[in-house]
Amino acid sequence: MSCLAKYDAIGVGIGPFNLSAAALCAPIADLKTVFLDSKREFSWHPGLLVSGATIQTSHLKDLVTLADPTSRYSFLSYLHAHRRMYRFITAGFEGVPRVEFNDYFRWVSKELKNARFGTAVDSVEHAGDSFTVNCNPELTTRNLVLGTGLRPNVPKLAENLLGDSIFHASSLMNRNIEWTGRRVAIIGGGQSGGEVLNQLLSDESKLPSKLYWISRRDNFLPLDDSPFTNELFTPGYSNFFFDLPLEKRLFSVQSQKLSSDGISSALLQQIYRRLYAFEFLRGRKPEIVLRPNTNLVGLERDAKDQYRITIKSRLTDKATTAEVDLVILCTGYRYSVPRFLERMLHRIQLSENGYEYNPDFSIKWDGPPDQKIYVQNAAVNSRGVAHPSLSLMAWRSANIVNDLAGRPVYQVHDSRDLDLWL
Repeated sequence: MSCLAKYDAIGVGIGPFNLSAAALCAPIADLKTVFLDSKREFSWHPGLLVSGATIQTSHLKDLVTLADPTSRYSFLSYLHAHRRMYRFITAGFEGVPRVEFNDYFRWVSKELKNARFGTAVDSVEHAGDSFTVNCNPELTTRNLVLGTGLRPNVPKLAENLLGDSIFHASSLMNRNIEWTGRRVAIIGGGQSGGEVLNQLLSDESKLPSKLYWISRRDNFLPLDDSPFTNELFTPGYSNFFFDLPLEKRLFSVQSQKLSSDGISSALLQQIYRRLYAFEFLRGRKPEIVLRPNTNLVGLERDAKDQYRITIKSRLTDKATTAEVDLVILCTGYRYSVPRFLERMLHRIQLSENGYEYNPDFSIKWDGPPDQKIYVQNAAVNSRGVAHPSLSLMAWRSANIVNDLAGRPVYQVHDSRDLDLWL
């Protein structure tokens, strides 16, 4: 039986970004919202909650603080509620442990009355003055806020080999993987590649026999976390970037890659010190092969259920092969249009560079202008390298909530931007 409950906005998907929007919507009495997710409870990359992993942004860039410092859903409120404020300050973390930020997200998700888990959305349609969200029960809304997130990016040569021995790093901690005494190849030289390598070397009683770290990047390069680079993670730059011609935006995204997709300096130092200890201070060590500036060009299973990788240096064009037992793909994530939008795709403007965005974070479609589809975390080519990170999460959500409410509930311009671009 259908229940046509009319909402001002329905969010589909509850990752950090829609959790932020839900938290900022929650205090607004005249804004009726609900956010849906098929998962039974909130989780944030649970397969990558490796020991020692930290977030790469300030804890002030949480779900709400940069839009509403007084919110009960801030990270500081979480620390206060759990009676650990003084201990957190005294600990002097350079970066907040990712497991703690995940616990913060989970705490907020349980506090929110407009977050509904265990509800799968089958499809979305539009007719007349509303969208119909086909779930159980059926719901209608004037606006949508889509936050379905990114999916693991798997190289084509690995797609047909995925299984217990070849898998994306996003599922590492969800698997009962035994790597002791085995030959392991880690593909990808970003933060997750570094974290996986560090995890495999963290317990000297469970070391692999041989470990390959393979990356297309020139080297195992650090995240650029310097002050002027961090100006790219401000509202002013996001708006400036949005107004650039497409070719300039695409160029900027590539040239600024290490501002958002490098390895934290602390992790690089920790890895290097581990390698030093294995080389000079330990009696037992795995064989570790580091191959930056190298492409994975071949991957096949042999008759013994082992795997042969073929790698090729980008500098010498020399190709070499190696036999391995495990391949862990640290190859990032990509956005794909959710299946529940299939019935509406003919009405949405899509190109090879993704959705066509409006300045208010809604996408262009052929419906009424006052009935909008906001899409979170799919606008790198429209908003820049900061878009997928936590840095502008609260600001972007505040803009969406203000637009839904039809008034400036949240102040979204509360800092002077450094004029570096005009």
